Parts: sequence; C-alpha cells; structure tokens
Amino acid sequence: MIKGVGVDIVDISRIKLTLAKKILSPIEYESYQGFKSIKRKAEFIAGRFAVKEAISKAISHIDFELSFSEMDVKNDEFGKPYLVCDKLSNYHFSLSISHENSYAIGFCIFE
Repeated sequence: MIKGVGVDIVDISRIKLTLAKKILSPIEYESYQGFKSIKRKAEFIAGRFAVKEAISKAISHIDFELSFSEMDVKNDEFGKPYLVCDKLSNYHFSLSISHENSYAIGFCIFE
C-alpha cells in the first residue's frame, strides 16, 4: 500500500559543491570524492539532493527528525537507487533519479 509519494527537481547550476557534506552521507561523500569533473560532482549532489527531498516529502506525515546525511542512497548492480537508513529500515521505498542537461529529478514512492 502506498503511504506517500514525493518528487523534486533541481537546477544543477544552483548546486554549490560546498554543500556536499550537508547533503551526502559519509559513504556517498566517498563516492563523490572519486569523481574527477566538477560537472559530475554537481550532478551527483543534485541527484542525491532531489531524491532526498522527494523522500522527505513522501514521509512528511511521519513525526521524527531526519537529516539528509543520515540517508544513504546507494545503487544496485543495475544502477537502480535504493535507500539505506536506520531510522527508516521498517519501510519500503522505490526511488528514481534522473539527469537531463541542467536538471536533476528525484522521485520516491513510500510503501
């Protein structure tokens, strides 16, 4: 049963690389540091920000505090994003992240 849906879109050009540690989990930050180009780093941060905003919107009716850095968005062997978060481990999420030119979008279905 769907309990919530969230979506967010980000203009990649507005992303400041200095926000990486606020937005990314420690594991995501390690991946981020491995990217060579500034463009790819900004796309990564924007995509993670968008999907974490989408998650926040989908769970907005649940009453607890959760920072973006506590949410770890990983990718399976096919590239599909999934959420790892201790505070949300009892729930199921379907996620999608996409980039197109200067935008990144994140989508979440909370079950």
